[in-house]
Amino acid sequence: MSKKADLLSDINEEDQENQTLVFKVFGYGSLLWKVNFNYSSRDHGHIKGFQRKFWQNNKTHRGTEGKPGRVAIIHKAEEKTLSGVMFTIKGASDIEDAKQILDTRETVLGGYISIQTTFYDEYGVQSEVTVFTATPDNDLYVGQICDHPHDDVEHIATQVVGAQGRAGTNAEYVIKLADYVRTHFPNEDDEHLFLLEKKVTEKLSNRSRTVQINYEQLNGINHHDI
Repeated sequence: MSKKADLLSDINEEDQENQTLVFKVFGYGSLLWKVNFNYSSRDHGHIKGFQRKFWQNNKTHRGTEGKPGRVAIIHKAEEKTLSGVMFTIKGASDIEDAKQILDTRETVLGGYISIQTTFYDEYGVQSEVTVFTATPDNDLYVGQICDHPHDDVEHIATQVVGAQGRAGTNAEYVIKLADYVRTHFPNEDDEHLFLLEKKVTEKLSNRSRTVQINYEQLNGINHHDI
């Protein structure tokens, strides 16, 4: 075999090896709409035995040290399914980049750990995926504070509307997540998420009305003084 043929053979073998390197990660929070790594494909589907909960504080992306925000984690719940997106990353270089980005985004700044579970796409095809979540072992974990779930969501909503981080407001995070789930997974029964969205939008609306009333009162006083 010629040197040129040997070289082409080595290149083909390396290319085939890279194509067999696959990393699959499941997104259920901001990864649904904000992906900052290269991927080969994205597939809608679900995982089983989990539900989404806003039980994790965040002091970087959606909050600060003084006013932490709330972000989603997955919580074990039998007979529940959780919809989301599986991102497939191929090739050693893209996989390494994605893992570094996710480690910083989710683990270092978010306090999450990674676990493995099974993803089911829209046709029932199964894949093993990595998913990031939080446990009570990290300082940012809050869990359920109030005894009644609705009271807990009310408490979370109050925290959300007052928080903002380097990625934007915490309210934007909640509303964008709810909108994505409602649009792409219309059969998703995520009471926690949709109730939180409702409470957050109500509080934002009330805050806006209060500002408007104060503005009108101030204008009235100034006009009277003039």
